[in-house]
Amino acid sequence: MSTPAPYRTISFSRSLLQWSQLSLTLPSEQKNENERRILQNLQGLVSGGEIVALLGPSGSGKSTLLKMFNRLLEPTTGTIFYQGQKIEEMAVTELRRQVAYISQQPYLFPGTVADNLAYGADLWNLSYDGEKWLEKVNLSPTLLLQSGENLSGGERQRLALARSLLLEPTLLLLDEPTAALDIHSTAIIEGLIKGWLHQDRAVLWVTHDPGQAKRVAHRILLLAEGTLQCDLSTEVFFSPQAPEVVQSFLTVKEK
Repeated sequence: MSTPAPYRTISFSRSLLQWSQLSLTLPSEQKNENERRILQNLQGLVSGGEIVALLGPSGSGKSTLLKMFNRLLEPTTGTIFYQGQKIEEMAVTELRRQVAYISQQPYLFPGTVADNLAYGADLWNLSYDGEKWLEKVNLSPTLLLQSGENLSGGERQRLALARSLLLEPTLLLLDEPTAALDIHSTAIIEGLIKGWLHQDRAVLWVTHDPGQAKRVAHRILLLAEGTLQCDLSTEVFFSPQAPEVVQSFLTVKEK
């Protein structure tokens, strides 16, 4: 695995996001079961100045947890605080501007790339340079007048990231934002997000790639079957001193 790129010197500040006793139960798809538990008694926090990676097997609840933090899903039990305020007490539009969620398969509004960039900016009366934002996410400015429907999966991901960043959020919720990108574009996006970070901003980043987590994260949360298995610094997570559950997760078992 490659050596992580250096960060600017950042001291972690107050908690931006905190959650406690968070659980989610949904109706079961099986006829002989009444319900299925997706997440169970999760608690944690994200502080200003840090990138926290969410790792875990497929189906462990990582994407579900992200969606709760800007109210795309509501927990069955538990409380989520953003900057000390319960998120259900905030206007949803304001919450989603400050806590920006970028999904693996982002939704684009009808119209051109320029229309998509303008949607949130116009709503919040923000000025921006569309060409520069496209260049920041490694997209050609010539795409501005093209229909969003014609973009590839990787281009959609990068447009969604630019669309969110220009709204000046405080917290980014990233769900596999580089999954459809090549190595070169992935490195550019990782560098952009690390450069965007400062002591009053933070990132919660879902990835299936331990190498990416090692490159970008200060801390790692490991989820499995809807429960938190560990919360460790990146250095400890990838060290011989990591607990057995981590070493088992990182080990590729031969069949």
